[in-house]
Amino acid sequence: MKSRELKTTPVIVVSNYTVTPDPSGKFLHVFTPETTPTKYQFLANAEPLLEQGSRYNIGYETTNGINWVDVSATAKADEVTPSVSHYVVRQLGEQRRAVETAKSDSRVAHSATDGRYLGKKYAWRIYGMAVARDTFDDYMEAINHPRVTCSTDGSASIAYKDAGIDSAMDALINSCVRVGNAGNRFSSPLLPSKKWFQVKGISAITDKK
Repeated sequence: MKSRELKTTPVIVVSNYTVTPDPSGKFLHVFTPETTPTKYQFLANAEPLLEQGSRYNIGYETTNGINWVDVSATAKADEVTPSVSHYVVRQLGEQRRAVETAKSDSRVAHSATDGRYLGKKYAWRIYGMAVARDTFDDYMEAINHPRVTCSTDGSASIAYKDAGIDSAMDALINSCVRVGNAGNRFSSPLLPSKKWFQVKGISAITDKK
């Protein structure tokens, strides 16, 4: 996945939403938050994609001073969409891959010779922050993802093989089924040991456990 400088907003209320024809042949969608004059925009078809007055988390990039919204990384704040949260996590993970990999290489000692292995924490920060740390680790165990024992800063731990974690997390997120009326509780046949687990909304994504 190509790393991009994706940014996310705290919850905003979409206001001043307009759709006008663009020279590209598409339509320019422009809006501002309810409380600031900051403009956000994106190109799409003529139909409005956001609801005036509704609360959203927005994923966007700033290019030449213009805030271009990534609709794939945008969702209503009161609704958790696993695919959107995972998309944002993977973009953010790729941005921090070099840093997290360097930390893992310097702090995690293991004897594997069949490719790169990442300490549990560093693997989660790159691939899995849409779910909690314990859910990520439980899932890696459930699918028997390749691992080795290691020493992390002098303490015994586990390191996961880097190759394959991305597709494994794609599979988990794609298999999520919402549990009851809770907006962020999901289950998956790929993780039968948990009756439910939380998928974070965009504004809740953090590298804290």
